Amino acid sequence: MASAVADTLEALSETLAKAAEDLRSGSLSLESDNLQRMGLLKAGGDLINAVSLPQDKIVLWLPHFAHMTAIRLFIKWKAFEKIPIDDGATISYTDLAATLGADVSLITRFARVLVANGTLEQIGGDSVAHTKFSKVLTTANPIWAMMQLGFDSQLSAWVAMPKYFDQYGIAAEPKDRLQTILAFAEGSLGSTVWDIHHSSEERLRVFMLAMGVIEEHMPALGAYDLSWAVEEVGKSADRPLVVDVGGGRGHALKGIWKATPGIPRNRCVLEDLPEVVEAAKREDPEMADVQTVPVDFFKEQPVKGALVYYIRRCLHDYSDDECVVMLKHLSGAMAPDSRLLIVETMLGDQPSAFQAAMDLSMLTISGKERTRANFEDITGKAALKITKVSQIPGGSAVIECALA
Repeated sequence: MASAVADTLEALSETLAKAAEDLRSGSLSLESDNLQRMGLLKAGGDLINAVSLPQDKIVLWLPHFAHMTAIRLFIKWKAFEKIPIDDGATISYTDLAATLGADVSLITRFARVLVANGTLEQIGGDSVAHTKFSKVLTTANPIWAMMQLGFDSQLSAWVAMPKYFDQYGIAAEPKDRLQTILAFAEGSLGSTVWDIHHSSEERLRVFMLAMGVIEEHMPALGAYDLSWAVEEVGKSADRPLVVDVGGGRGHALKGIWKATPGIPRNRCVLEDLPEVVEAAKREDPEMADVQTVPVDFFKEQPVKGALVYYIRRCLHDYSDDECVVMLKHLSGAMAPDSRLLIVETMLGDQPSAFQAAMDLSMLTISGKERTRANFEDITGKAALKITKVSQIPGGSAVIECALA
C-alpha cells in the first residue's frame, strides 16, 4: 500500500515539475491551454485521493459545501461589489457590514469561509481584499451565473434526491420531462425544466449566462472535418447545407463557419424556440443571412433533405425514449446522403469525476450523459447508424450518423 502511494506521488511530482518548467519557459499558458490546465487540476485530485484516509473525506467535503454557501450569499447580498476593486485596496469587516446593513459578526463569519478557501484575502486581523477569483464575482458573467445556477437549481435538486426516490422508487431511472427531480425539488411537478428557468426574467438571465461556461468546453466541431460539405455548394442553389437543431442563438454555427469558411451563411438554418431564433436574428448581425425556423423537438422536422443536421448539447437533456422520438423526426427528414452530427459528451467505461457529476446533473432533469453503446442504442432505434466518431479533448465527441 505504502509503495503504491509512493509511486503515485512520484509520478505526480514529475507531472507537476514538468508543468512548472513549461510555465517558466512560456510553453504552457494556464489561460489558453485548457486541456493541460484540466490535467493539472486532475493531478491535484489524484494527490488528494492518494494520501486521503477514509475519515478525511468528510473533512474535505464539508469546507466545499460551506464555501459554496458563502459565495452564493455574498453574490446575493452584492457583498463582493462592496469590496474595493483596486489592487491592494481593502475594507474592514465593520465597514463591509455597514455598507450591507448587516450584522458585523454575521458578515465576518461568512467572510472567514471565503478567506479560508482562497476566494478573499484577509489583510491584518480585520480587513479583506479581492483575489483574482472574487473580482470575477463582482459583475454579471458566465462564472458569476454558474455559481448561482449550481447552488439554486443543481444543489437543491441533488438535496431533494433522497425524498424523490423514496416517493418514486428506484426500479427505473427518471424519464418524464414533466416529472423531473428538479421540478420535484421546486414544487413544480408538471413543468418542464425550461418552464422553470423561464419562471422569472432574472432566473432566465442567469441560466443563459451560465451556459457560456459550457461553450468553452465543447467546441462546435473539434477535430471533425466538415469541409466535405463545401463541395455541395456548387451542386445545388438552395439546398440547406447545415441545419442547427436547437442551436440557441447560433454559437455553434459561428464555430462551424470559423472551422469551415466555405459554407455560405444563407445556406444554414438556425432552429430553436420562436423567441430564441427571433432574438438571434434581431440582435446578432452575424445571423442576418441565416434562415431561422422555430422548432419543437417532438414534432416533425420542418426542413427536409438538408445535407447536415447538427444537434449539440441537446440530447443529454432528455431520456432515451424521448431522444428516440427526436431522432426519428430527424431521420425522417434526411435524404440518403444526409448526415446527422451529434455533439455531446461521450462517457468512457470510467468517466472522470466531472463527467460523472454532469451525468447526475442531467439525471435531475430526466436526461443523461451517454456511452458509445448508449448512443448506438438510441440512434439504432431511430433508423440511424453511427458512421464516425471524432473525439474532442475533454471527453466530448462529434458522432456522425447516416440512415441505416
